[in-house]
Amino acid sequence: MTILECKNIKKLYKTKNVTTEALKGVNFSVEEGEFISIMGESGAGKTTLLNIIATLDKATSGTLMLNGNDIGKLKTSDISMFRRKELGFVFQDFNLLDQFNNRENIYLPLVLSDENRDLMKERLDEIQDRLGIREILDKYPYEISGGQKQRVAIARAIITRPTLLLADEPTGALDSTSSEMILNLFQKINEEGQTVLLVTHSLRAAACAKRVLFIRDGVVFHEIYRGEDESRNNFMERISQAEFMLSRGKKL
Repeated sequence: MTILECKNIKKLYKTKNVTTEALKGVNFSVEEGEFISIMGESGAGKTTLLNIIATLDKATSGTLMLNGNDIGKLKTSDISMFRRKELGFVFQDFNLLDQFNNRENIYLPLVLSDENRDLMKERLDEIQDRLGIREILDKYPYEISGGQKQRVAIARAIITRPTLLLADEPTGALDSTSSEMILNLFQKINEEGQTVLLVTHSLRAAACAKRVLFIRDGVVFHEIYRGEDESRNNFMERISQAEFMLSRGKKL
């Protein structure tokens, strides 16, 4: 089942004398259960596209359908609730609130949706051991490591059971050991049925996905799929080769 469909998404930014076309007509779809990485050089349009999908920005034109809803037609008053219900977010800098302990940070999207405490506890009980966070729930973000912070952030993102999990450079602030742990966690979450869309510069992160989209100059200009039994290292090598060829304007 298709849960996300981007049709000819364009985005213009206008200043007094200059118009910049950040997205020139992006087309792709995401099926339920997919794990997709989006790659591209700085300024290619990755973050702009992610912000539009995340309802943090609006497309200038085109159609964006998420779980049967036309995002462009949502009322301003409905966007926040839609975002909390349909989307989960994992950011490079964690975005945890130091005045709340980790348990409270994880509960936050459910609190904002006026869910009851019993439901919050039930949802957290389901994921705390899978994410390895049971022992740090009553600590505060400033008391734990970067890798632990990202696990807490992932818990906060999936506790709402979102249709789509969005991740923006989720390993960018982590060392190699913590990065590998987080990437393995994303793969595990996807294998359990969560649809994931990840924006990254990292070849190793991109190779965790089953499909990689390459964005350049505001369009999706190439994509490659991971073989059913293909190792991550082999897929990473193919991504690297494709990135090298495409950066030089060569067709694959």
